[in-house]
Amino acid sequence: MSKLLLPLLLLAVNVSAQNKKPLTHDVYDGWKSVGERTISNDGNYILYAINPQEGDGEVTIQNVKTGYKKTIPRGYSAVITEDSKFAVLKIKPAYQDTRQARIKKKRPDEMPKDSLALISLGSDSVMKISRVKSYKTPEKAAGWLVYHMEKPVPDSIKKKASPDSLKLKVDKLAKLADSLIRKSLDSVKGKIEREELIKAANKAVKEIYKKADDLEAEVTDAEGDDVPGAGGGTEGTELILRNLSNAATRSFKLVNEYLLDEKGKRLLLETTKNSKDSNSKAYVLLHHLNENKTDTVLRSFNDAKNFVFDEEGTQLSFVAERDSSSKSLQKFYKLWYFRPGMDSASLLADKNTIGMKVGATVSEHANIRFSKDGKKIFFGTAPVQPAKDTSLVDFELARLDIWTYKDDYLQP
Repeated sequence: MSKLLLPLLLLAVNVSAQNKKPLTHDVYDGWKSVGERTISNDGNYILYAINPQEGDGEVTIQNVKTGYKKTIPRGYSAVITEDSKFAVLKIKPAYQDTRQARIKKKRPDEMPKDSLALISLGSDSVMKISRVKSYKTPEKAAGWLVYHMEKPVPDSIKKKASPDSLKLKVDKLAKLADSLIRKSLDSVKGKIEREELIKAANKAVKEIYKKADDLEAEVTDAEGDDVPGAGGGTEGTELILRNLSNAATRSFKLVNEYLLDEKGKRLLLETTKNSKDSNSKAYVLLHHLNENKTDTVLRSFNDAKNFVFDEEGTQLSFVAERDSSSKSLQKFYKLWYFRPGMDSASLLADKNTIGMKVGATVSEHANIRFSKDGKKIFFGTAPVQPAKDTSLVDFELARLDIWTYKDDYLQP
């Protein structure tokens, strides 16, 4: 009996080994892991993301009591609102679409963009909004959603000449040059003196150069002039405030940065100048969500950042730079403060404030925070940096690079 069992056992092991899938790089890419996960405040819903090593993941929302389940392909950065009524998440473009766009070296404005999904929990209602950069919901309140849009796609993008068509035009221009000279010379040959011949030739040459300049302008345009809505400008984009209770929305234009207070009562907005209006100004605004009114905090500045509310959402502080020109080699930031009821923000500290260390100024990089009781503001200072020496060229500056035999990789 034992002699019979041994061959059967060996056969079973052999069959099992043959059924195992060989490990290849394709298998590794398909391995999945659990990403972000959260539980709703009422404990009824769980939300989790499943992501492969390479490719498109998904976000699943599930009711642990009723069996309700909703899966959003390519979802990420998901939250459940404080009242457990909605889920909000971003949706990535398809992995292959993004990959192909990178292979083709498309411009940033031509790359596939994220979308936003708003899901009413317990139902099949999913609202999707395309071309969304970011979104925020209040940390300790419900009822509001704020999302920041990408630049809109232009209705019509200017068509540009391809390299092949430009080559054809260059050839045509060369033939035109030869033809113009020949015709000019033939038209006056034997009729006027040599001096007149030279004048006619010069006239033809000027015509050639004029057409060459026109072609050069066309080539320059085809090689990268910005189309409407493109380029690396800092002009802000549209921001939408949505009331989740009644679906009412309000739009704010030219927004560069925004911040919601924890309790969902106020929305801070930093807007930029309008590139098409030389008289426009940058603003820091404070919008009161429930009252639907907006205060002007600061206007006409070069840069503002590090916005922070106190715990009650009734006080605001930030740093801003408004005195220097855009080409200044030194810029000095100042600390500003605002609370509802004030006409505008008041200056709290700068490099000349009493108590500021000599040679120090308000830091533009340090985080700002209010004390628990909201009576104090903590901010950072830093030494005043010397102005950049523009007489020195980068490639002529000496640099020190130290390495030892203990480094993981020896440098060339």
